[in-house]
Formats: sequence, C-alpha cells, structure tokens
Amino acid sequence: MRKTYFLLFGVGLLVELAGCAPQTGTVWDDPVYARLIENYQDIDFNVAPGDTNDQPAPGTEAILSAKEALSLGDAITITVANHPRLRTAAYAVLAAEGREVQARLGPNPGLGVEAEALGASEGGGGETAYVLRQEFISAGKLDKAGRVARAEQLVSRAAFNAIKYELIGGVKQAFYAVLAAERRVAARKELADLAAQLLQAAEARVEAGAAIEPDRLRAQVTHEQARLALRTADAELEAARKTLSVAMGLDAPLAIPLAGDLESLIAFPSQDEVLQRVLAWNSRLQAARHSRERARRAHELAKAEAWPNVTAFAGPRYSDIDGESTLDAGVVLEIPLINRNQGAIAEALAERLRAGASLGQTQLELIEATSQAWIAYDLARTVVETYREVLLPKTRRTLELTEQAYRTGKFDYLRLLDAQQVFVETNVIYLDALLGLHRAASELESLMQIELGELNAKDTFIQPTNTKEVSP
Repeated sequence: MRKTYFLLFGVGLLVELAGCAPQTGTVWDDPVYARLIENYQDIDFNVAPGDTNDQPAPGTEAILSAKEALSLGDAITITVANHPRLRTAAYAVLAAEGREVQARLGPNPGLGVEAEALGASEGGGGETAYVLRQEFISAGKLDKAGRVARAEQLVSRAAFNAIKYELIGGVKQAFYAVLAAERRVAARKELADLAAQLLQAAEARVEAGAAIEPDRLRAQVTHEQARLALRTADAELEAARKTLSVAMGLDAPLAIPLAGDLESLIAFPSQDEVLQRVLAWNSRLQAARHSRERARRAHELAKAEAWPNVTAFAGPRYSDIDGESTLDAGVVLEIPLINRNQGAIAEALAERLRAGASLGQTQLELIEATSQAWIAYDLARTVVETYREVLLPKTRRTLELTEQAYRTGKFDYLRLLDAQQVFVETNVIYLDALLGLHRAASELESLMQIELGELNAKDTFIQPTNTKEVSP
C-alpha cells in the first residue's frame, strides 16, 4: 500500500506541475487589430507618426453615416480598419510575437516514478524510485532562438507596413479615378447636348436649303458618337466606384458622394531626394534587411546547436527489501561524433548568403520602380502643365472669339458648336492627363511611404484651372 500511495502521489505531483506553466492571453477580436493598425483611428488623419491608441478604429458604418461626402482621409481610414488583406498581415504579426515568446522558453522538467512488484500478495515487494529530470540548453541557444524569432517578427511588421502603404496607394488611385470619372461624365453630357443642338441646327439648315444632306449625316454621326461616349462614361463611373469600394475592402458599391479636389497635387522634391527617402523608408527594403538579419542569427543558432545539451537527473529510491532509502543522480551528455549539425549549418549559411543577395535585388527593384514612377510623374506633369498653360487657354480663347464672331454674324451656329465641342473635348483630355498624374504621384507616395497630409498639399505646382461650363 505504501508503494501504491507513493506512486499515486508522484503521478499527482507530475500532473500538478504540468499545469503550472504560464499562459499567454490573447483576445482575438477587433481591439487586437486596432492596436496593430497604429495611427489610423483619426478620420482627419492628424495623428503624429509614432502615436498609438488602444481604441478600435471607427467602423465603416459610423464613418459613412456621419459624413455627407467621403473624403480621401475617410476612405483611407476605412481601408486600414476594414481591409481583410491588412487584417491577415496584422494577425501574422501576432503569430510572430507568439513564436518569439515560445522560442525563448526552455524545456520543462520531467518527473518520473518507477515502482516494482505492485500488488504483490506476499513478500515485501521491490523498489520505488522518483526521478526528476531537467535538460539544460547549452551555448546560449535559447537566446539565439529568441533573436531569430525577433527578427522574424520584424519581418512580419515590415510586411504589414508594405501592404498598408500598397493599399493606401491603391485607394488614392481609385479615389481620384472616381473624381475624374464624375467630371468626365459631366463633360460628355455637355458634348452630347451640344451634339443634339448641332443635329437640330443641321436639320433646320437642310430643310431651309442652306445646307446639304451630308451636313445632316455628319451631325447625326456626331450625335450618336456623343451619346455612346456618354454611356461609356457612365459605365466607367460605375466601374470606378466599384473599384474604389473593393480597394477599401468593402463588398458593396459606395453610394455616398466623394469630396475631393482632382487638381490639388503634392509637390515632390527632386528625384534624388525621392530615391533617398525610398531607400530609407520603404518597408519592402526594411523587410529584406530584417530577413538578412534573421538569416545571420539563424546561422549563429545552427552553429550553436552543434553543441550538445546536458540532461541531469536526481531522485530518491526506497527499497522494501532492504528497508532503506538512497539517492540516485546522474548526467547525460550527447557525444557529437556523427551528427554535428553540419547539414543545418551549411543550409543556414546558404540562406544567409541568399538573404544578402535578395536585399541587393530588392534595392535594385526599388531603384527601378522609383525611376519609372518618376519618369511617368514628370511626363504627366509636363502634359498637364501644357494643357493648363497652353492648350486650354487657346481653346478657351478660340471659343470666346467664335462667340464674338457668331454674335456679329461672321460665323454660323455650326461653327460655334464646333468650337464648343473642341473646348469640351480638350477638357476631357485634360482630365485624363490629370488622372495619369495622380496615378504616378500615388505610386511615388507609396514608394516613399507618405501618409496623407505629411507633405504640404498647398505647395503644388498646379493650381485649379477655370473650366467654366459654356452654354450655347
């Protein structure tokens, strides 16, 4: 009975020790995500870099219900708080944090109970031994493993930021695409109205004998083309709004109107300054740097794992036969004769070299992407400035002179309608150029990781252009 009692006691102690390990508590809900998205709880985007807030980001319904029109800042706030791709990256950060905690934990001690001749009906039975075993990690492996896991966590955080700025850039482009599509619809509608008036005037002139049938056919073709262009513009607007909603992480098109200025643009510094910021701030490059550091630490860990760990054990032993108690103790040390972790060391070294090469490749890719984005931006800026400073003023002046000539009887009504069409068409092309400039600027902002309001929007190279509506 004594032996059975000691056995049960030992098993109970083992179970009790197994339940003593500290637990890490994590609440898997939106507040966890809100703590990870950093500075985006402010709708007006006036949060200083580095500030944190434990409050959940405002929900989509709360923002939309409180606004008569959706600003770019609101759209970005909803995107960061709602987009499932960013949420996935955020929880990957949490997973990396958990792996770091686990990597720094040493092995648990083990308690063993060994009993002989349990339940013997006769005689004094055998021996009962209690053994406490503990493995001791050598060569600082736990600290090195924790450093590897820490580097992995930094990689996941950099990946989170890279996705964040990629999504912000996509929202900016989609937002301005909607603004451009709205203005394009208005311009196409004006063209359709002018084409209808042109057709009406041509038919009247043909009926009066002042024009021939080809003039009416030309007006009919122009009218049909204008109607198709308007229908196309309407479809493009609907598609642009759906694209914006998807970019924001929403599964339904936005019904709220947008509030934004298509002609307000950020003035970037020189190309060299832009590239310097990209190479210093871009999260893709940060992730590559952390990956290289992670590979270096993994190589150090692999070399440390060649050293064997030490396992020590000790415990009392009671003999029923002799009626005495003794103490057992011992040490076990693995002899690294065959396995010295040489394969893992070679693999870790190769991964370290690969990570270094990958960092160089990432840097080259960012230099190329920045160069291409800058060329697109510079070209788009030239096109926009040419239209703003040369083509739009000339078409506007042409229209004004044509109106004066029409009022004095020098030009007929068809000539006036043609001048109006040219003016509106020029404005449509100008809108396309503006949208291209915004796309290039958003690409540069994403590469530089510029948040809304970080650069002074009023320091722009372009001012709003007077695109007044011209009435027939």
